[in-house]
Order: sequence, then C-alpha cells, then structure tokens
Amino acid sequence: MTRRYGRTAAGLSAGIAAGLVWGLAFLLPVLLGGWNPVIVTVGRYLAYGLLSALLFALGGRPMRQLARQHWRLALAFAVAGNAGYYLLLVVGIRAAGASLTDMVIGAIPVVVAVAGNWLSPAYRWRRLALPLILVTSGLVLVSTLEITGVHAYQPGPAGEKIIGLIAACGAVILWTWYALANARFLTTRQAVSSAHWSTVVGVATGAVTLAGLPLAALTGQFAAPASGSPGTGQLIAAVVILGAVVSWTGTWLWNLASGRLSPTLAGLLVNVETVAGFAYVYAAKLQWPPLGQLTGLLLVITGVALAVPRSEPAATSRACEQS
Repeated sequence: MTRRYGRTAAGLSAGIAAGLVWGLAFLLPVLLGGWNPVIVTVGRYLAYGLLSALLFALGGRPMRQLARQHWRLALAFAVAGNAGYYLLLVVGIRAAGASLTDMVIGAIPVVVAVAGNWLSPAYRWRRLALPLILVTSGLVLVSTLEITGVHAYQPGPAGEKIIGLIAACGAVILWTWYALANARFLTTRQAVSSAHWSTVVGVATGAVTLAGLPLAALTGQFAAPASGSPGTGQLIAAVVILGAVVSWTGTWLWNLASGRLSPTLAGLLVNVETVAGFAYVYAAKLQWPPLGQLTGLLLVITGVALAVPRSEPAATSRACEQS
C-alpha cells in the first residue's frame, strides 16, 4: 500500500512538472512574434531529434536494443504525439480559425480522462463526474471568452471551417491515442527507462521532421518574417529550449507520470499545461488575467485537485461499477 501511494505521489509530481514545462510551448511562440509557427515547430523537433540522437549515441546497448525492439511504435508516437498532431493543428487554425481550433484542442484532457477511465477503470463514474464538470466548465469559459473577446468572428467559407474542425478533431484523436498507448506501453514494461523512451521517440520525431522538410519548403513555410521581429539568435535560443526542455524533458516527465498513474488522472493533469501556458503569457505581459478567464482557470485547477484523492485501484473500481 505504501509503495503504491509512493508511486502515485511520484507520478503526480512528474505529471505536474510536465505540465509546467509544456506550458512554455504557449509562451515562447508569443515571444517570437512574426516567425512562422511552422518554422518554430520544425526547429523545435529538429532540436529534440538532435539532442535525442546525441543521447542515443551515448546510451549504449540498452538504448539500441530498445529502439530495435520498438522502432515502429516510436515512429507512431512521433507522428501522433508530435509531428502529425501539430500538422492537423495548423490546418485547423488556418481553416477554422485559432479560437475555434483552440476550443476543440482544449478538450484533450477531458477526452483522455474519459477514454482512459473507460479502457482502464480507476474511478467510479459518479465520483469522476464533478471533477470533469468543473474542468470542462473552466475550459469552455476560457475558450468562450477568447472567442468573443479576441476573435469574435472568423471570416471564411463554411466548407473551410468544416475542414478545419475535422482537422482539429483529428488532432484530438491522435494525441488521445498517443497518451493512452504510451501509458499502456510504459505500465506493461516497467523495465523501460522513461528517459530512454523519450530519447528513442525523439530520434523518431527528428526523422519524421526531416522527412517533412521538403513539403514545408514547397508550401512556402520558411519565408523570413518582416523586419522588427525577434532575430535569428532569439529564434535559435527559443527552438533549443523548446526541443531540449519542452520536448525531451517534458516527454521524460510525462513518461514517468504515465507509468505511475491511471490514464484518467494523467489525462486530467494535462490541464496543468493549459493553466501554466496562460499564466506564463500573462506574466510576460506583466498583467493579471481578466476575471472571467481567471475564474475558468481556477475551475480547471479545482477539478484536477478534486480528482486526485478519488482515484481507486482498477479492480476496486470495476467491482463498484458492477455492484
């Protein structure tokens, strides 16, 4: 019992830390101003891939054996959790608008939590209801305020918006599959090092990014921004932080959490990324969030906090559901 709670505490710490690290992905693109988000993302994943390649070369036989045994899964996670997810996100933003897409993407923690509890029960559904209601209400409130206050109307044909929404929903499906499959992989293979797996997936992500460079170049994604934007030095510094800290370290922490927590609780902890991202952006602007957004973020935090003590062993939960 003590060991189980120790693993849970370690998983919670790692999941919260992962969210705090991933929140930087909201801040750094804002600080980069006019740089194309595709350039920022390609730089991020190339930096992630290069760091991972270096660590892979130093990892010795255990690392090579892990990659040889699971390279197909690593490639699938590189697409679903990184490159493919982001590609669909960009399509959604450009076709349906940033606000509408962000509202769809904001549902990822809830979708992961519900799907995770359905596939691997860790909560009685009635005990999960209040945290999910609070989290969903907070996300909807923040998203609605963003839509009405920042992008009240997104011009464009209805067909384009439908395509954008389909792409955004596809991004949610991809990342949900990645989160649940990654958790299942790590919990069934306790001997796999979280750091080694982050490195192997990073090598695969770098390879996928390199393969996508010609397409990005042909579609004109590498055009330099207008003058007055942060310079190349700031871009390089930002993508190195995104690759080394946000991607490699964040994935390592997420792997630690995924191997120690139920998919439901790990999914709810993804909300820490959203809250941290908003906090970082407003802190950089030396501003407090508006009261409505602050209320929404507090609802999210409260929902996650309420979910933590309600987690139960899977077998107990199944028995309760059947009774």
